Amino acid sequence: MSLEDDLATATDTTTVFLDAERRRGELRADLTAIGAAFTTRPSILRRAAALLAEELPTATDRLVTTGTADAVAVTTALALHTGLPFAVDAGEVHRGDRVAVVTPIADDPADATAAALADRVRAAGAEPVVVLSVLAADGTPTLAGTRTPSENLS
Repeated sequence: MSLEDDLATATDTTTVFLDAERRRGELRADLTAIGAAFTTRPSILRRAAALLAEELPTATDRLVTTGTADAVAVTTALALHTGLPFAVDAGEVHRGDRVAVVTPIADDPADATAAALADRVRAAGAEPVVVLSVLAADGTPTLAGTRTPSENLS
């Protein structure tokens, strides 16, 4: 494929010029420097969304998140990048949807936010297929760290 073809089909031109590991490393460094305040930085949100999008299963129908400002910011960036609709707190989730649960910070053992949200998704008749987080519970970057609900949200 030519450079022109790559640029014409790329959803994010940085993917044409930098491999995923380099993009992950650069974003990891930015997140380490900024921490949880990353949700107020559009350039970081855009790059995080691009990396989160790479972790989405292809048949994902919808994104779902909690109603916190940080969670909505991350999910909005991901929705804009992928074109997928999103719901807040499992509202507008439809029976049979394959749903990605999006959280800015992964749950620590004492906080089961993603698990509770996955339960609400199941109660609505949808299937949570993955959990995506930008930061680990200790604040270190996970950069699209994924967990399948069957392994971690039962």
